[in-house]
Amino acid sequence: MKLVVCNTEWATGKKKKLLNEIIFDYSPDIVCATEVKKDFFLKEGNVIFSENDYGYNTVDKYKVSLWSKKPWTAINETLPHAPSGRFLSACTEADSALINIIGVCIPWKSAHVSTGMKNKKIWEDHIAYIDALNEYLASDTHSKQIICGDMNQRIPIAKQPELVFNKLTNMLRNHKIITSGNIPKIETVSIDHVAVKGFDVKEMFGVSKIQDGIELTDHDLIFCELI
Repeated sequence: MKLVVCNTEWATGKKKKLLNEIIFDYSPDIVCATEVKKDFFLKEGNVIFSENDYGYNTVDKYKVSLWSKKPWTAINETLPHAPSGRFLSACTEADSALINIIGVCIPWKSAHVSTGMKNKKIWEDHIAYIDALNEYLASDTHSKQIICGDMNQRIPIAKQPELVFNKLTNMLRNHKIITSGNIPKIETVSIDHVAVKGFDVKEMFGVSKIQDGIELTDHDLIFCELI
């Protein structure tokens, strides 16, 4: 089963076209896109979105979208007690198995501090989201599951507070984080991650956000094949 994770940075026009070409040249079964416009995907498939209310009064912009070759079931856009509009869970079939995908866009450290609602402290929304997802996962029973998207932390720990890092890794304690450390082929540490349960990893690598001198987005892309 092939998966691509990409933060599109609201790509339009030529950048959107080139990102779609890079993504679908890999022939993925599933794509998790974050910071995405509703018309981003050019390849026919099954597309779902998170709620679009994440506190910034935007139109036609979504923090999480999932694309799949096969239809989605058990779609859930709500993560109780978490900042809204940044969570999307659904099930789909790949390689004859039913898989639960959780797409996330964890708030960056300064979410709603000096922009947006301007009523939060540094790391406040980030921690609230992780705590809420940790509570959600405690009662989850899926045997084959992928949590992926923009987690806004590097793994292993870098400049973030130890408390914040420990909360993230504790939340993913029952999953294997396959994107920790330098990402093969791009040799950089990512804030986009893939954590899996019930899978082995056949391959995982990155593709640079800069192609032919054009910066397509502000994040490198993650590609992986799971078995």
